[in-house]
Amino acid sequence: MKIAVYLGSRPGRDPVYMDAAYEIGKYLAGRGVHVIYGGASVGTMGALAHGVMDGNGKLTGVFPRGFRGRKEVAESGVEVRNLNPSGFSGYDLIETPDFDVRIRTMEAMSDGCIILPGGTGTMHEFFSYCECNVLGNFRKPVGVLNIAGYYDNLLNFFSSMEAGKFIGEKDADYLIVSPSPRELVDRILDYFTIS
Repeated sequence: MKIAVYLGSRPGRDPVYMDAAYEIGKYLAGRGVHVIYGGASVGTMGALAHGVMDGNGKLTGVFPRGFRGRKEVAESGVEVRNLNPSGFSGYDLIETPDFDVRIRTMEAMSDGCIILPGGTGTMHEFFSYCECNVLGNFRKPVGVLNIAGYYDNLLNFFSSMEAGKFIGEKDADYLIVSPSPRELVDRILDYFTIS
């Protein structure tokens, strides 16, 4: 089982985001799930990677070739790509020519995805995964970690789209929402035994 996890290259304001990223990585590893993620060593992406590594799991980073992060990060000289300095044997890095190929690669490699708190990049990946479900390109679960109510507005927006008849009643039935990292992982894995 391979799950793509979409999350931020920043840590966020509340330490609960970093803690949740680490916890979900370690728990996915413990459940035998191969984690696919954006390949960065910073922010919540870095915390997720450390969780998977500490759980002795399997981790694949998918990173755009030559990308050095936001301008202020690139100018600081920080290496944002996870080069696996600890030599963890369960880590692979796939380099893609650009962000669009990165998104398609992660979608194709994964059996489902989880989104954690993040910014516009996370939203781009989330909506792309959702649209592939709606268009019938695939049928894969999308887990939303709504920790500390981070995604309340997003979930309300889905209700507005349905009320406005811009999406159908079943267009979001692939969404699985929980505020708990462990519960979310368990429910996603249950999706495969029930479906």
